[in-house]
Amino acid sequence: MTEMKYFTGAMRFLTRTLAVLVAISPAAVPQTSDIAQIERHGDSAVLSVNTFRPLDAIATKLESQFGIAVSAEDPVFQFRGDLMDISFEVPRVRPGTLVPARWRFEVQFPTNPDGSPQNIRELLTSIVAEANLRSPFAYRLDEVSGAFFFVPTRSRDAQGRSIAMTPLLDRPVTIPPGVRRINESAALMAADLSRQTGLRVSCCQSVIAGYPWGMEEVMFAASNEPARSVLRRLGLNHWHVRCDEKFCFIDMR
Repeated sequence: MTEMKYFTGAMRFLTRTLAVLVAISPAAVPQTSDIAQIERHGDSAVLSVNTFRPLDAIATKLESQFGIAVSAEDPVFQFRGDLMDISFEVPRVRPGTLVPARWRFEVQFPTNPDGSPQNIRELLTSIVAEANLRSPFAYRLDEVSGAFFFVPTRSRDAQGRSIAMTPLLDRPVTIPPGVRRINESAALMAADLSRQTGLRVSCCQSVIAGYPWGMEEVMFAASNEPARSVLRRLGLNHWHVRCDEKFCFIDMR
């Protein structure tokens, strides 16, 4: 009964969250500057970005253009100066809706004849280094089974001071043993993260490529296990974590 209560609540929250995310998504503001750009210059190229979530935009660009599996995770936003009121740009959004403020940077990298990066890891390392230099946040680069992850390690507190942060998916979670749908276990994981952080965390969208996700029933449990490890055991290897002032949504890819 307790598990079902958590799951039902998480599903209600997921529905509300999806509506909010659709409204505040950069896709709702179709500006060229909100998309990562790559310009070739002979045997090199410049990757530039100026948007709400630069590392997210870069990860999406690298995957769509070069097939590089990169996931991006947002930091936790506590400082008002790191947020902007998106209702000035998207009138249908409720006034005062806060999303991450835009920031920009660029990275130059050597290319192969077809325009692809000569060294993927070197490029991703340069992206993290430049992001850490140009923003109030800090990130690390993780690699697991050939997939890469931009993971936040520093943010700012409510007074704007730089602080170390525990990445959302590094937090240990506990899921009681039971036979349930995979998406129910994901919802229980999100509920534990919500309890720990005070944010409304949701995972994950219920449909991928038109097919329901996580409908299989399996025995599953986790005991003080990092959330990112739980996601992998649930069958996910690629995700984006998008946060704002109150919400964090784990978006499968």
